[in-house]
Amino acid sequence: MDITKQELCYIYVGNKHKQNSMYLFGTKVDRLEKKDIIRLIENQIQESKTLDYKKELNLQKDNDKKEFLYDVSAMYNTDGGCIIFGIEEEKDENDQNTGKPLQIVNLEVENFDKLSQQIEDILKNSTDPSITHIALKEIQFENGKILILGIPKGLGLPSMVTYKSSNKFYKRRNSGKFLVDTFELNQMFLQNQAIVEKIKNFRRERIEEVISLDTLPNLDTETSFFIHIIPNNFQEQVITDFTLYENDLKREMKPFSYSYNSGWNYMYNIDGYMTYSSSDNIRVISKYNQLFRNGTYEIYSSKIFAKGFHEQMGFDGPLLMDNTIFYIEEALKVLNKVDIDPPFYISFSFRNVKGKVMNRNSAYITPEFTKDNIDFPLINVSSYDANIKELLKPNFDILWQIFGYAKSPIL
Repeated sequence: MDITKQELCYIYVGNKHKQNSMYLFGTKVDRLEKKDIIRLIENQIQESKTLDYKKELNLQKDNDKKEFLYDVSAMYNTDGGCIIFGIEEEKDENDQNTGKPLQIVNLEVENFDKLSQQIEDILKNSTDPSITHIALKEIQFENGKILILGIPKGLGLPSMVTYKSSNKFYKRRNSGKFLVDTFELNQMFLQNQAIVEKIKNFRRERIEEVISLDTLPNLDTETSFFIHIIPNNFQEQVITDFTLYENDLKREMKPFSYSYNSGWNYMYNIDGYMTYSSSDNIRVISKYNQLFRNGTYEIYSSKIFAKGFHEQMGFDGPLLMDNTIFYIEEALKVLNKVDIDPPFYISFSFRNVKGKVMNRNSAYITPEFTKDNIDFPLINVSSYDANIKELLKPNFDILWQIFGYAKSPIL
């Protein structure tokens, strides 16, 4: 069966599909097998923006490392894709590569784990923002060994190669990489700004929808706390069959709660999959987690405020901070399990909080929220290995400053 270029990078979910930069023939890079590579060669699949063949992998000399970084960053800054090391290309009459695979050659890899770590270190330390969340797969053939490097599509800021003060941006076309000029670099930054604005709009419109009871008519909205984890490509990602992950979702999507022993229910809905629970009235939902089909994860609670001294409604600042970090980390585990690719934008928001305080158990009159609605800045999370506590510290500092403190107690 003949395979077209467009078929190379599709992920099939249920009976839907979408383009994805770290898949070949609907299979993720780390699950590829010998037969998938043989299909490439037998069908003469030519190089493209998302596919590149390399006969060798050299990372010893400075120039070799630079070329490797240029190749990877070019894909990252374009549409993502796969680089396959250990495949020789056909030559034309002028002895130039044609971009068509000819045969597998013996790629010398003595220690795959050591090479993987070297590649990850080079990318992390020599690109800015760092290129992370790559996929690596080694496949052994009778006549040699290949290495497949899966590269995500960069949907945040474009990544610059910084090795040995290179400070260069590359993109990729079908015939290979090219150095980005000033005009195109400006367009890349503008594209990132546009993505951030779309995410802000999505967050605002979604919160308005929830507060107006358009999604859950029996939701408690007296005071509301939201956490949003939104993938940069939230407008592109589609997941339709949550039944593939149902047991994991039921178990791991615990709604936001200060009591780790509280129970919860679950249901499918128009947006995707939800877990939820109630507090005082079993007919009123007080907290939920919503996993959207586009990969967005929303956490909601109306139960972070309680009465304290002077009959003021308030919340425990350190407890809220610790739980916010914990539930974001748990949500990221779920997103990783259902194959949602980073980067993400994370934020938290308050609604209907004017007059509420933070240190509700203080015997003294303390500062209050002066606004009903507060949206904290979006924080970019580039990989699943990111330190959530460290990344969220600026937002927690802002929260503490609302109440007159210089900074939050988070270290």
